[in-house]
Amino acid sequence: MTQIIYGIHPVEEALKAAHVRLQKIFISTEKPGQALQKIIDLATQKRVPTTLASGKQLEQMAGGSPHQNVVAIIGEIPYATLEEILSSWKREGTKALFLILDGIQDPQNFGAIIRTASACGVHGIIIPKDRAVGITPSVIKASAGAASIIPIARVVNITNTVEALKKEGIWIYGAAGEAEDLVFDLDFNIDLAVVIGAEGKGIRPLVKKNCDRLFSIPMKGPISSFNASVSAGMVLYEVMRQRSSYGKASEDKLFRR
Repeated sequence: MTQIIYGIHPVEEALKAAHVRLQKIFISTEKPGQALQKIIDLATQKRVPTTLASGKQLEQMAGGSPHQNVVAIIGEIPYATLEEILSSWKREGTKALFLILDGIQDPQNFGAIIRTASACGVHGIIIPKDRAVGITPSVIKASAGAASIIPIARVVNITNTVEALKKEGIWIYGAAGEAEDLVFDLDFNIDLAVVIGAEGKGIRPLVKKNCDRLFSIPMKGPISSFNASVSAGMVLYEVMRQRSSYGKASEDKLFRR
């Protein structure tokens, strides 16, 4: 089964990813700029055919979405297994950081979360097989290609997966609006998996029950909750801030204060 991806960053990252199989790339300009030329050069190195096509053809292939003059046909991006992402973490030898998404259904949200997770050093993302968006062209585009980089495991049962992670010594912390503990008051400098619930519904009751600890993100104003991707971003950056061992001067530089 093949997929269509489009946009400079998604196609470039797919070319760089060892596990993504590109079949063909379409370019709609005879005078490519630096970014497109880089894609053409990478495609030549990887022996991926590159073909000139009209802008209208690319627009049709991309379903009317902005394509930045490049569209590619790829084989379906494979999901990782839970065992694979755990093995990869153990080989790295750092504190675990996994992200469990309990029923995210919006492709833009999922793509934005993937992009942030990649930037924050998440070892792997875990999603349920049913009632959740998977790796689609829209998700790949929204992630700016990060969906081709970070391992994503799709599991049948999130609750069973939580128990499997616990057996590995990983703590499960879930974001819940009603929790008394605030995100900024917890110690994230541990082997950790963060659970983010679905848009509007939050974490399902059984998954929430199996979390080791719940926390909330403080809010002001009449809005009752943050967007799922915004919540994930704030939590992951708090984890990264806490795990920084560079001292205040380097931390200031890291976070561009």
